[in-house]
Amino acid sequence: MNRARYWRISVTVAVALAMLLIALWVYALSIPGAYENGGPTPFPGDPAGIAAALLWFALLALAFATGLTATVRRLHDRNMTGWWILVFVLLPDLLYGGAEYLADNAVSVNALATYVLRIAAIATGLWAFVELLCLRGTPGSNRFGPDPLA
Repeated sequence: MNRARYWRISVTVAVALAMLLIALWVYALSIPGAYENGGPTPFPGDPAGIAAALLWFALLALAFATGLTATVRRLHDRNMTGWWILVFVLLPDLLYGGAEYLADNAVSVNALATYVLRIAAIATGLWAFVELLCLRGTPGSNRFGPDPLA
């Protein structure tokens, strides 16, 4: 998958996720007292609400699957295996989550470790951005197939 197509799919998935998040907020704010009291947003009990919730989860799964497959196809265009998705998607989240865990739980670790983990997460995310969204694919055919621009 070339850069332009990957950009289009990435923006479409981001817009879809934003719309799903807005729909969740609207639902959460429509339940009197649940959101204001800090409690969890209850799952709907009526048939229409259950159908809407199932549709919401189905659309969320579709957006996730679309983003995952598009990223793997883009990695293949860069002549990289799909396993690199773990480095580009999962690793920044794990690094930043580790930094937040250290910061929130006051683990007796130097504050430098928290900053190093955060910087590593940002650096890995920037690397992923450049690799997936900025760099041209492998010229010509590679081990994953022909050049998508050919």
